[in-house]
Amino acid sequence: MKTRRIPIIAALALPAFTGLAHAGQTEWADDAGGRMRMIITTPDEDGTIRAALQVEPAEGFITYWREPGESGIPPQITIGGNDDVTLEMIAYPVPKRIDLAGMTDMGYDGPVTFPLTFKAAPGARPQMDVTAFIGLCKDICIPFQTTFEITASTYGGGAVDAAILAVAETTLPEAPSADFRVERAVSTGEALELALALPEADAPEITLASGGGFIVAAPAGAMKDGFYTITIPVDSLPDGQDSVDGDWLLLAKAGDRAMETPLVFETVSP
Repeated sequence: MKTRRIPIIAALALPAFTGLAHAGQTEWADDAGGRMRMIITTPDEDGTIRAALQVEPAEGFITYWREPGESGIPPQITIGGNDDVTLEMIAYPVPKRIDLAGMTDMGYDGPVTFPLTFKAAPGARPQMDVTAFIGLCKDICIPFQTTFEITASTYGGGAVDAAILAVAETTLPEAPSADFRVERAVSTGEALELALALPEADAPEITLASGGGFIVAAPAGAMKDGFYTITIPVDSLPDGQDSVDGDWLLLAKAGDRAMETPLVFETVSP
């Protein structure tokens, strides 16, 4: 199975929101395949800084999710110029499958906002250099890197930027719940077998992402004993990728909901 990677779109047109910290923004950094900028809020009392990386691919280009597969580039954020600030989290909106050059990618073919969380000392508006590195792909992949200089004045801004952050949070997949979860994940050596509780079982889209650098677009399954069951033959995985060791992630879409969860396989005899 020749598959690769990553995620979906966040379209943002917003009315006023109340109860949100004000946020500021950097200038856009432009490249042939698109552009990106940062939005950053005034730090909370405990030093938590909510921020986001906004990426707008150019027409025909895509950018990538956390697991880019065989040849893509996932978003990467590094901090320089200030040892007292750490990146606590980068969150990934729900991706979508995209066919590109005969491969299946998981990525974004339109504007996407990646929520970020930084941590600094309480009471500070830290100066720092935030470097963003992404991939923008069409016929070929173009690495795009830029460094945003964050100063005390960057944290200003207004309600529109804060609202963009609020909407970005709504584009993230939900955590497992009673009606939307993995009930069982088994490797028999011959196949990967999954059983899921779904809020609706009409044509769900199930994607597995391996830390080994590939994704698996799961085949259609069927309801059995109250769970949606899927069987993925091991020989359908990329050559040499028949081990379930390492980190796996499952992304499930059912109706208008999406759920993401780490995946641990139980190994049993066939």
